[in-house]
Amino acid sequence: MIDLHLHLDGSLSEQDFIYLAKKDHISLGDDFPNNIYVPADCPSLADYLKRFDLPCKLLQTEENLIYVTKSLVIRLYKLGLIYAEIRFAPQLHTLKGLTQMEVTRSVIRGLKEGLKQCPRFDANIILCCMRHADEKTNIETIEVANKLKGDKVCGVDLAGDEVLHPSSYYKNVFELAKQYKLNITIHAGEATGSEEIMLAIDNGAKRIGHGVHLSLDDKTIQRVKDNEICFEFCPTSNLQTKSLSSYKSVPLKEFIKHEIKVTINSDNMTVSNTDVNREMKIMINTFKLTKEEVEILLLNSINSSFTNLKTKRVLKEKLNDSIEKYYSKMFEI
Repeated sequence: MIDLHLHLDGSLSEQDFIYLAKKDHISLGDDFPNNIYVPADCPSLADYLKRFDLPCKLLQTEENLIYVTKSLVIRLYKLGLIYAEIRFAPQLHTLKGLTQMEVTRSVIRGLKEGLKQCPRFDANIILCCMRHADEKTNIETIEVANKLKGDKVCGVDLAGDEVLHPSSYYKNVFELAKQYKLNITIHAGEATGSEEIMLAIDNGAKRIGHGVHLSLDDKTIQRVKDNEICFEFCPTSNLQTKSLSSYKSVPLKEFIKHEIKVTINSDNMTVSNTDVNREMKIMINTFKLTKEEVEILLLNSINSSFTNLKTKRVLKEKLNDSIEKYYSKMFEI
């Protein structure tokens, strides 16, 4: 019922694609809708990322950005979520002349319009820097996040191909983010190992996107705990990118055993053809998680979210009122 790792451009519905393509006279390709979902034989993260080309092409106007954000918020509400943090890279939506500020304001507007129709649901926005981008462009993203901090922008991220572009390249970018006291989450340890996760922590990350290849040795575990790091697991996505071989290989029980904070998320609802409820259900049934373990995962999501303390208190009250029903719905004998 909480999703902290959710990409806007990876979560357009089929109806969104059809509406925007017809409106803007853009071809969806002969293979639509198959071409918006990752294939079963996807060989790598790099190939997975190609599924973002078409939505990126469609999301180059203020009108379209408002539309898809509002659409996503309403769909999340209908799924029964109580909170979400939606992330996107404003720099990817400037191909037709929009500035990163204009892009971000459009997404904020769409978010607010959607939330007006969704009682008892709240959401915020995380701005992504990109690993393939130059420093100037990424610093602009940080500047935009700082100027809009508190106006539904709750943090920043670093996304993209971590194999070709390690976190060590982005020290200056995240030094600025730390100066601005921005909340930081960084994709790391998905296609690479524990060293990339340590670099992300050096860069100020309090949450790690994926991080499934963390080395569970005593020194590493202690550093993660000392820094109160929370991991954003996205199981289906990790199988599709070949980061993991099966749901059983998700190191969820190991993290729980070592009392490392971990959450369950969707990553990309459309690209991965999933949602956070499906991901949680898979984890519950794969590992036979108890209600107490599921409640810990959800409390991790609340406590490690980038929202304010008042909202966290409200979310905890909602969780307390609904955990029994939620667990019963998710668990299958």
